Amino acid sequence: MSATDAERVAAGRWLVKHRVDVPTLTELLALRLGFRAGARPPGTWRWVGVAVLAYVVATIGFASLTFLPGVRGVDLVDSSYLFFIVMAQQLGYWLPARIRDRQALARFGTLAGPPRTEVTGWFLTVPLITFGGGAALAVTIFATTPFRTYAASWLLLLAMSAAITAAIVTDVLRRPVIAEDATSRAVDTAVRLHDLLMAMPGIYALPVLVDPLFGHAQPPEWRPWLVGYAVLAVTAQLVVGLVQWRRLRAVLSGSTPS
Repeated sequence: MSATDAERVAAGRWLVKHRVDVPTLTELLALRLGFRAGARPPGTWRWVGVAVLAYVVATIGFASLTFLPGVRGVDLVDSSYLFFIVMAQQLGYWLPARIRDRQALARFGTLAGPPRTEVTGWFLTVPLITFGGGAALAVTIFATTPFRTYAASWLLLLAMSAAITAAIVTDVLRRPVIAEDATSRAVDTAVRLHDLLMAMPGIYALPVLVDPLFGHAQPPEWRPWLVGYAVLAVTAQLVVGLVQWRRLRAVLSGSTPS
């Protein structure tokens, strides 16, 4: 499938924005950069529909937990909808981008090297804090307080978030190099870094700050710990974002042939 005119225009803007000078915008660059730069390739709305459907199903499924013995709606995590919104947004980005990459791979194949983008220690810190730290807090709250339904439902949401994040990150890291020359090779590395940024695991720590505003399911004595957890996760995410962005710019700065 060929890139659309909208994708070519968007890809051109992306290259100008990142100061990548190419004599001619190739079909490969248009396919890979168009959607990521804001264009909507054919079939995109189908995957947006999948993401919306996933949100609706997840919301209904979470609400159905009240049919379990001893589970009341007021005791569940109040901010569950925020988790599902982020999940839907991630799926709405990842699925169309993955399809365009597969189409580009089928047409242009792979180019040997450079090594696939490595996950830095800072990047691993974010999911460790967000999912590992959140799970540790949830288990502790479950074991030491009467707010067991809150803790168990939060743990379930963290598990779902971690599964989607892991699927995206694994797909990005295992993706072969899709390139035909030095410039598209650099763009491949930059796109990989960009896609890792879109995973944004730290954002899943923010809903704990919303729970006290809409209900009483969260244990009050644990709120300072939960606020500290959210601040730590978001701070680590911001640091990782800055590091990844600088790496992205550094990769592209040497991409233009002299």
